[in-house]
Amino acid sequence: MRGPRNNRNVENAWEMLKYLYHELRTKKFKAMDISKCKTLDDLYALVIATWCTALAKEGLYKEYITIEDEELTSPRGQINIQETIARQSMKRGVIVCSYDELSEDIYLNHVLKGTLQYFLYDNSIDKLVKLEIQKSMQLFNGVGYIDIKYIKWKDIKYNNSTIRYKHLLEICKTYLDEHNIIKNGNYSDDDRLYVLFKRQLTKYLNTKYGEVDKVEVFEMPFTMENEPQFEKTIFKQQRMIAIKTDTQALVFMIRLQDEIMIKEPKLPRLRLEEFVGYLREYKKNNKIKVAGTIVYVNTVEGKLNLQPITVNNIQDYMVGETTVDIHDQWRFIENKITDAYKFFIEREKNRNKTN
Repeated sequence: MRGPRNNRNVENAWEMLKYLYHELRTKKFKAMDISKCKTLDDLYALVIATWCTALAKEGLYKEYITIEDEELTSPRGQINIQETIARQSMKRGVIVCSYDELSEDIYLNHVLKGTLQYFLYDNSIDKLVKLEIQKSMQLFNGVGYIDIKYIKWKDIKYNNSTIRYKHLLEICKTYLDEHNIIKNGNYSDDDRLYVLFKRQLTKYLNTKYGEVDKVEVFEMPFTMENEPQFEKTIFKQQRMIAIKTDTQALVFMIRLQDEIMIKEPKLPRLRLEEFVGYLREYKKNNKIKVAGTIVYVNTVEGKLNLQPITVNNIQDYMVGETTVDIHDQWRFIENKITDAYKFFIEREKNRNKTN
């Protein structure tokens, strides 16, 4: 039975996030209750707050920072004699010193606290979720924060000690980037679910088939003019995923089943021909038999597509087309991807066994 739309959006987004970030499948998140979440923003806020809490309990990363010209009652580090005289500090029984201190008040933690602060000021976030955010903020008491508008993402580097921050900061950046796009243009929660589906599919396929087959991503330039603007902004190029065996490859391309496609009957054929061009280039570069599947993502609730995968021979390439309904139960979405794998990869493996 289908649940309320918002709950289904949250449930499916949670399933996809768990594939995208393996940490979300650990015991740190076992007690996290997504029933508190009514929207995607609630879910992102709860995930980030829970993750920040777990990180802080493990121990926030610390670095040595320089404390300049602080008045102290006893010497520490380097005594600044000139400043001590200028301030007439010794009359008050103190001296001015500069010293290095191991501190968690560093840039990585500033970004996390700034993101939590951003959620607190967002009136659309559910009150129950904000309670979790406030609990997490308490664990960052000794940390300053940066206004999210001034975060320099490109300056953030990781080492062996900070690599545990990488995916958490990545999900923070994704959320904040999405909100920038929402403010500057037309970008709905349905669009966000589509983008999340496209992003997580590589990790999903790796989890399902990566132990036996090779899963790889490749990108090609967009060739059609009527791509959604948000897609060009986020992905820059058309992203595709290939599952390779010793004898062949199955290439997935994810497409939004948007209103333009529904209104223009010639568009599906043009997209098939575009896809064949990508397949031809992939075959040329990899010297292997290639087939493909276009996965259309339907975001219109109530318009479920129950049709199985259809396969056509387009310019000597076998190309499947299937539609997943982003508001449907996650297991039905998985089944559509599995059907494509079975038709192109599993069937070929079975044929090779009998030969």
